[in-house]
Amino acid sequence: MADDSPKERLVGVYSDDGASPWCVDCTCKMLTRRSYTAVRLTAEDILSGEWTRNFVGVVFPGGRDSPYHDKLQGPGNKLIRRFVERGGWYLGLCAGGYYGSARIKFCEGDPNMEIETSRELAFFPGSAVGPRYPGYKYVDNSGERIVSVIRPVSCRSPRDKEKRVYFNGGCYFSPVESKELKCSTTLWEYVGPSDTAPAVVGCCVGRGRAVLSGVHPEVGYADLDSSPHSDEVMSEMELHDSDRLKVLDDVFVFLENVTVDG
Repeated sequence: MADDSPKERLVGVYSDDGASPWCVDCTCKMLTRRSYTAVRLTAEDILSGEWTRNFVGVVFPGGRDSPYHDKLQGPGNKLIRRFVERGGWYLGLCAGGYYGSARIKFCEGDPNMEIETSRELAFFPGSAVGPRYPGYKYVDNSGERIVSVIRPVSCRSPRDKEKRVYFNGGCYFSPVESKELKCSTTLWEYVGPSDTAPAVVGCCVGRGRAVLSGVHPEVGYADLDSSPHSDEVMSEMELHDSDRLKVLDDVFVFLENVTVDG
């Protein structure tokens, strides 16, 4: 895990059980394009605590949240939470967004896939509820689609338009009445099918910050070549590939407004 890059540009990407190799690759490419040095971390690396002295942030990518919990519950999650509270940042993408919420409600009513439980990081004090759109399957990409998101009315300018981004099994964020909720803000929200709901939320955590996302703004059109995808999804991604960059810009403006302990 040793890396001589300047501290302010090192970001860990969780790459152990549960993390989709394709999502890890997409995440590392996205970070590199934003001039970070992405370092893949195992659960053993997380538990060592070494990374907390040198890294500015950590990303939990798409995949499956339950294996994250199996390996990191207790000591691992305490290290991650303390890292953020002391000025680091956390980015949770899809599975990582579920993992960073206080509660998960996944595939309610499906006897084979339903998960309803609490999680320890609890950067967002409410629930991650998903999938937002139907059709998700663990075994393939048949549930993937391109969805519309928009900035919330409270921070939307007349020129703001809907953005089209990649989605596959992600959640929306359901708040609860809590004083901690004042530390959370909606950065982007889903448009439709019948109403809006938070798609990307930012959370202030001590001196640090966390962003949780139900969509995949790290996935670009060029990334689709490395995994089987439908022609329809690929065609639309090509048309709207720049949209995700606007979403990512907002994500990193929020995350980078932190001061990391020296």
